[in-house]
Amino acid sequence: MATAGECSRLATVTPPGKNGDPAHSFGATLRYPWVMTYRVATLLVLMLLPLVGEAALRMADLADREAVIEHATHMGDARYLSELSIELEGEKGRGAAAPLVPYYAALAAYRAAEIDDDVEFRVGVLLDRCIENARSALEIDEKFAEAMALIGACHGLAASRQPLSAIIAGNFSARELKRAIALEPENPRVRMLNAVTVLRRFEDATRRVQAKGDLETALTAYELPPEGQPDLPSWGEEHAHLWLAEALRRDGDLQRARDHVEQARLLSPPATQVPERITALRR
Repeated sequence: MATAGECSRLATVTPPGKNGDPAHSFGATLRYPWVMTYRVATLLVLMLLPLVGEAALRMADLADREAVIEHATHMGDARYLSELSIELEGEKGRGAAAPLVPYYAALAAYRAAEIDDDVEFRVGVLLDRCIENARSALEIDEKFAEAMALIGACHGLAASRQPLSAIIAGNFSARELKRAIALEPENPRVRMLNAVTVLRRFEDATRRVQAKGDLETALTAYELPPEGQPDLPSWGEEHAHLWLAEALRRDGDLQRARDHVEQARLLSPPATQVPERITALRR
């Protein structure tokens, strides 16, 4: 049986920033073969996808991009995510893929902003890029709830990082997340992003109950996707487990928190060494 201290340590997880992450140094590439594998694989994806032709990206291409974004997130590679976001801004999608191209540009910027806490100005630029691209997705599909939720999450992250703009950014965040939930109340990423925003901004038990409810709804939807839900986007299940673990840790329910950490481990790519990166959930 683990001690309370060990459970508390195991129940808080986040992708790391630059410091201490072996993926951020050339020496680490030599010491950790999986880092080289990751970098070569992502480079090949970026080199080969344009060879599909000058035409717009297809859904299969975007599935690859989503996988790359998630892998880079697990690696804590904010710089790569930022570069990928810029690259996606210059792409176009066809048919159902059209709103997803700017959506993934927004997602890559959001993920980079979550990880990169070294320079507030740089985080602000990333969040602005996220919001701008998500709005571009909404210009193509005005009922794209996940793009609305991403805008809300970006404003929420800004509110938690920048106290001087917390009220204004917080109001924008609440408005966009409310709109997204009204459109797709069973969408797992919409509910998860709402919960993440609440947990980042507030500490009180009442709001934590709301956040846990959203995360539990999200996890149910990941296991039993609502009828008619598209294949993409599909990311986020392990993140829902990690944030539910954080909410449970704050409640003092360390055993259940640990259980959700274990579920996240099972869902995370083995090469990212997730078990070795159980540190502190960034807020």
